[in-house]
Amino acid sequence: MDVLSDVLRVAQLGHAVLARNELLAPWGLLVGKEVRAAVHVVQRGLCWLRIGKEEPVRLVQGDVAFLPHGLSHTLADTPDTPPVPFEEGLEHMAARLSQLPQVPSDAAQEATTLVCADVQFDHSVPNPFIDALPNVIHLSADVAAQDESLQSALRIMFRETQKQRNGTEFVVPPLFDVLLVLVVRAWLERQPAATGGWLGALRDQKIGKALVLIHAAPEAPWTVQGLAEKLGLSRATFARRFAELVGEPPLAYVTRWRMNRAAQLLRTTTLPIEQVASKVGYESTTAFGNAFRRFLMTTPSRYRRAPSHG
Repeated sequence: MDVLSDVLRVAQLGHAVLARNELLAPWGLLVGKEVRAAVHVVQRGLCWLRIGKEEPVRLVQGDVAFLPHGLSHTLADTPDTPPVPFEEGLEHMAARLSQLPQVPSDAAQEATTLVCADVQFDHSVPNPFIDALPNVIHLSADVAAQDESLQSALRIMFRETQKQRNGTEFVVPPLFDVLLVLVVRAWLERQPAATGGWLGALRDQKIGKALVLIHAAPEAPWTVQGLAEKLGLSRATFARRFAELVGEPPLAYVTRWRMNRAAQLLRTTTLPIEQVASKVGYESTTAFGNAFRRFLMTTPSRYRRAPSHG
């Protein structure tokens, strides 16, 4: 059981909208909160990323920035350039470029090329992967260059977004899924071993195994004592260590993950609610419905009928 992959499947990857943008100074773009998660890759040039009133971060060629929590942010050629809404800014830039018979060579050298993605995670259900991420993951070009898999994915993505080719619409979504996992993995591998949170727990020998057990069989009648015995730990030691790393008690996590899986089954299958309940460990449909309602503030049937969970 690959726990990270399991959680990413439930997070509903594969819903990214990518765009490659050529930008000549001066320019400033505002990405609003309607973008649930965003990824920006600097293919050429440089820019400044700012979240709210925080200090701006300089991004140069080869840098990757992943913002998973839908925070409004700006991208600009300088920290002081006033931004305009993203789509409006790109329209103005396209109009400017269309009026130029040929971009001057010196301007072309100073132009910035960004590949930006609007990532449509399912935010209707709390997800341990998304919840554990910081406001921004910034991989510098030097760090990214050390990861051959990441570099290969970036090269293919640059080629596919630079020129629309036969099959591009089929290639890009799964490619972006791969890219996103590689970015998070490269970031995670550089975090201190004692880093708390769900992502850090994956690297802990004992608690990581507990997560594997839970994800491999969320329907099992787990108890704190039963999990502790499988890990060779005392009940108290296991419960304390799990809560420290994961951020909640073991059985609270079991329930939360069951509800994540239930929500996925409801939105991606036509299984009767009784079968969904059984697959996540509930013999009683009523007990399942009560748990689901406490977790998502709606009933399973209403959740299934909702038009969108993005």
